[in-house]
Amino acid sequence: MNLKAIRNQFPLLQQRVNGKPLVYLDNAATTQKPRSVLKAIDTYYRQQNANVHRGSHHLSDLATGQFEDARRTVQRFLNASNEKEIIWTRGTTEGVNLIAQSFARPMLKPGNEILLSELEHHANIVPWQMVAEQTGATIRVIPIRENGDLDLAAFDNLLNSRTRILSLTHISNALGTINPVAGLIRKARQNGTFVVIDGAQAVSHLEVDVQRLDCDFYLFSGHKLFGPTGIGVLYGRQALLEGMPPWQGGGEMIEKVSFSGTTYNQLPFKFEAGTPNIAGALGLAEAIRFLQQQDRRALAAHERSLMQKAIELCSTIPGFNRIGTPTAGTSILSFQLASHHQQDVGLLLDQQGIAVRTGHHCAMPLMERLQLPGTVRASFCFYNTEQEVEHFAQSLLEISQGSSFSSAPTVATGEVFDQSPFGREIHADELLEKLTAYRQWNDRYREIMQLGKLVPSLTSAMKSSEHQVRGCESDAWLLYQKDSAGRLWFAADSDARIIRGLIALLLAAFNGKSADEILSFDLQDYFNRLQLGRHLSPSRGNGLKAIAEEILQVAREAQ
Repeated sequence: MNLKAIRNQFPLLQQRVNGKPLVYLDNAATTQKPRSVLKAIDTYYRQQNANVHRGSHHLSDLATGQFEDARRTVQRFLNASNEKEIIWTRGTTEGVNLIAQSFARPMLKPGNEILLSELEHHANIVPWQMVAEQTGATIRVIPIRENGDLDLAAFDNLLNSRTRILSLTHISNALGTINPVAGLIRKARQNGTFVVIDGAQAVSHLEVDVQRLDCDFYLFSGHKLFGPTGIGVLYGRQALLEGMPPWQGGGEMIEKVSFSGTTYNQLPFKFEAGTPNIAGALGLAEAIRFLQQQDRRALAAHERSLMQKAIELCSTIPGFNRIGTPTAGTSILSFQLASHHQQDVGLLLDQQGIAVRTGHHCAMPLMERLQLPGTVRASFCFYNTEQEVEHFAQSLLEISQGSSFSSAPTVATGEVFDQSPFGREIHADELLEKLTAYRQWNDRYREIMQLGKLVPSLTSAMKSSEHQVRGCESDAWLLYQKDSAGRLWFAADSDARIIRGLIALLLAAFNGKSADEILSFDLQDYFNRLQLGRHLSPSRGNGLKAIAEEILQVAREAQ
């Protein structure tokens, strides 16, 4: 394995972030794209752009041929028995919805059961909840053991004559657990249960043979397999797909249309209504070819080595707590630092050019089971290096040794507004002048974190569900009162230090203002001048917007 040659195939890995070389450890969310994939997409749009299946000219013939060849590439990649068993989707999520509505909904009835696990991504939970509500079926959940393994004894007890569908992730996106799907599929098949496998995390790490697995459906997304976004694959047994009604209507999925009735196209086209993502399919096929040109055993060994090194280095860091130690796992390291909220860890790592994921990872039921608000997730790929792992671990050590979460003292309920000197003495224009004087975002960020220390902490009684702000990934709470002069005063708190700093900015802008003044304040200009939009991640930006919207709603009601 020539790691340098492989890395050179991925242009984005050569970039710098916050003045530092990029260390990309968010591969479970999406992988980077090799040059061959980028070239395939560019070539299609530059030289071959035409619609498929419908044209009578050279470009259409060329595009159609390559589009269907891409389908055959996926067929061989999964070892499906027939190219008709490969359905193009926008991704795993759309594929699960298609199965739930086209296959499961006509079949399920009250008393039937759908079996899921605590490890599932939201995409493999919500579609089944919807179809259960539509049909009267019941969802049963396989629990996990303390180390993150599936509880196989519980699975045996839950599988029964009422279990019509087992829908299970191949690899957990949050803990990296590799489920023993072959054995589970065998038991389900013996029980007469249909099996759906979410392979979104698996296909980039494992060689998948759907005939050997003997599952009924298998799904994955292109963007997690070094391919483009907006393209995915649904594999289904041909006999099942042929018996399923179309899910969406429109062009391509029809054979003949008249106002007296419509006849549908044959497989695979009856599930591919409308113009497909042609460039996406070509890019995904190229990603598969790129991967198959590598020594996949060597790639897997390198990923295991990176994971082991990360575990060894991080285990010595004070306050480091690995979440999940599955018996069989892939290169996903979920953890918490005792001294810092996961959002703060993610932002501090980002300042060092290290990209990780923080939060619930679209696995909120799992986080509830673990009794955690979320985790930091570092996910490694074969193009990562030992030096990057060492830099990640060293940066994490420095974070743990730095100042821990600190804030102003907790104040009593009756004093939370009176004892808030920050809101009464510092105003938005002063903050703008102070913060914009810093040319570098890192300096501005540190100042915002310091401002967060000035925000008084709310008591546990004030941190109630009544005052909790919805839509903020960290926990946040907001209280307010209106004084005799009609001015509004706010107090807020969060378990994430960066959110506390952002709260400080909002208090400076809104405290002591009338409802009309608050509603007329140009908040977007305020954020733009602070350059928050450019530097905050979507999760932190959405949290800030959620708190701001709560304040604006209070002002509307106070008018």
